[in-house]
Amino acid sequence: MTVFLNVLTGNILPIALVASLGFVLRRRFDVHVGTLTSVVFNVLSPCLVFSALVGSQLPGEELLQLAAFSAISILTIGGLALVLTRLLRLDRAATAAVIIVAMFANGGNYGLTLLQLRYGDAGLSRGVVYFVTSTVIFYTLGVLIASLGRLTWRQSLARMLRVPAFYAALLAVAVYGLRIPIPAPIMSGVTIAGQGAIPVMLLILGMQIADMRRGETTGYVWPAVGLRLVAGPLVGLGVAAALGLSGVGRNAMIIEASMPPAVFCLILAAEFGLPTAAVARIVVFATLLSPLTIAATITLLGL
Repeated sequence: MTVFLNVLTGNILPIALVASLGFVLRRRFDVHVGTLTSVVFNVLSPCLVFSALVGSQLPGEELLQLAAFSAISILTIGGLALVLTRLLRLDRAATAAVIIVAMFANGGNYGLTLLQLRYGDAGLSRGVVYFVTSTVIFYTLGVLIASLGRLTWRQSLARMLRVPAFYAALLAVAVYGLRIPIPAPIMSGVTIAGQGAIPVMLLILGMQIADMRRGETTGYVWPAVGLRLVAGPLVGLGVAAALGLSGVGRNAMIIEASMPPAVFCLILAAEFGLPTAAVARIVVFATLLSPLTIAATITLLGL
């Protein structure tokens, strides 16, 4: 119980406090969410990805292991979500909604913050690998699932090629692999910008929660919440064991797999005509419950 409370107060409470500031900003001062989201998506997040990967000093073999973990765990829980939708006999739109909220966890503003608080830069650099892999899958397979087959592979690729974090990751891999020296002033500037990504993303999370409105309750909301919060860490535990992960890398990956659904799932839902109210409720309910489930996961698994 002591470890559980320490995780809640030392690792998760700071995240909730910053997110609550975003909630107040949105409700009291009507700060525009779209502007902050654009800044994070196009500037701060790519800088974070680049600086964390280049400065991580992770062995190449571990990078591949972490990327493999990310892809396998995301696809596995997506398969479980598909089974759940068949059992619940959902229509195509609801099926797509459940699959995307199950597959894509909030490994950015929530997950990276928690890893940095708990493990420092070692946890952050490993979490960034999950974040980048998830981002690539989100803008390729995620778009295809949300569109229910209305987009071609060429259109999906065009979407991915407009994601700045994708290029930041490619550039970071090239710099890291070829040992290309980066001038200190440039690297310092990129690092400073990247450090601004996490607090701003937490503010955005709180602002997006403030924008949620009551919607019609659907029968698949709570099963989807349970799948994300309970099956996520279990899938992560199994995949980590299968790949032989250990140490901070293992812990960071399991924690990332335990996160609630990404708020960006709402963007896909709105753009492709999925049941937005249901997706919003899944995201909010899972986010509000996640401090308890994540703290329990860290405590029970000794992460």
